[in-house]
Amino acid sequence: MKTNPFTQIITAFAILLPVALGCNTSAKEKPATAEELSRMNRDFAAALNAKDAVAATNCYAEDATLYPPNEPAVTGRENILNYWKDAIEAGATNVTVKTIATGSEGNLGWETGRFRMDVQTPDGKVVMDNGRYTELLKRTKDGKWVSIMGMWNADAPPVP
Repeated sequence: MKTNPFTQIITAFAILLPVALGCNTSAKEKPATAEELSRMNRDFAAALNAKDAVAATNCYAEDATLYPPNEPAVTGRENILNYWKDAIEAGATNVTVKTIATGSEGNLGWETGRFRMDVQTPDGKVVMDNGRYTELLKRTKDGKWVSIMGMWNADAPPVP
């Protein structure tokens, strides 16, 4: 029986997150606030809107992985930088994010939310993309939360 890659990712996430959270907990650490956890995506959206792929990429851990819709996974900061450079050059703009839920345990956290982004097509037409996202985050030594895995999908089906 052939397994859907999305199902494999969700299954791995469901199995590994509780293990990872259990390994990184400390009785002294307070859970992160929604403000702290959602800062990464707000900074990311501001960077894309400023057409700054480097700043957008700095929102990710060195070994982070993106799971863009209908595309292969993108792993590592250099590849993520190239991905967002291409997105900016392709006309991604007017990005907004809205946090729906957050949570953390120790130095691991998550955020789910909604996004909106305009994308300019090669013929100059602007298409509005709305959808949902999930970020798995880790707290760095300096206290900043960065993405270790980001996944998103659009509300509308892909354009053929």
